[in-house]
Amino acid sequence: MINEKLSKNYSKVLSSLALKKFRQKYQLFIVEGEKIVEELMASNARYIKELVVREGYGIRDDIYKKFNILHADESQFSKISSMSTPPPVLAVCYMDEYLKQPLPATSHYDLYLDDIRDPGNAGTIIRTAEWFGFNRVYFSPQSTDIFHPRLVQATMGSLFRVSCRELEREKINSLPKPYIGATLKGQPLAGIAFPARGTLIIGNESNGISREILDMLDMEIKIEAHPSNQAESLNAGMAAAILMHHLSIQGVR
Repeated sequence: MINEKLSKNYSKVLSSLALKKFRQKYQLFIVEGEKIVEELMASNARYIKELVVREGYGIRDDIYKKFNILHADESQFSKISSMSTPPPVLAVCYMDEYLKQPLPATSHYDLYLDDIRDPGNAGTIIRTAEWFGFNRVYFSPQSTDIFHPRLVQATMGSLFRVSCRELEREKINSLPKPYIGATLKGQPLAGIAFPARGTLIIGNESNGISREILDMLDMEIKIEAHPSNQAESLNAGMAAAILMHHLSIQGVR
């Protein structure tokens, strides 16, 4: 196992992974934080290329000795990390190891994110999806990158237990029907009897579901506001959580 100081050249490579084009070039992404990294080491170790540890951090020999370790000084670590207060350890991971894992079988709903741009929002949706038993999440190509550092961080480890894939809009017909999406003209959630299987579609934070997919919907639903409400709208993460919860309590898990 490698146990050495992080080189200046490789430090530049890792710093570049903040951008999608370099994540794709090197086929690598970064996972930050002690808790998430330890979860990853315990359950999905094959994803890990190496660990980067801040100089002076006390390494747990029982876990860390199984992995290649690079030691970074404060300056290097602050450039690699996407966080304002960098944690003392991060994992450099293989994108292809994540993407080649077979999709899990499910008797529940699939989730399709149509042009969800905010990585923090998308990460929260993935974390919520795990909570409510949605184990397959698809991203339109217009959505944020699955391996964006803020998305990975926002999932708090759920990314490694929920299978996420990019899927072009024209291939959405490969997902189980009916296609259900929230629109302003939809039926109120209360009283709708949902089928036990299908695909829930979450639209863009500002513009909602794209016209291309809107025309494919089998069911349009809406989340009704309280009569006293003056808020303009719910954000995509909040709406997704309400819809997933509603489906889950109808016994479709």
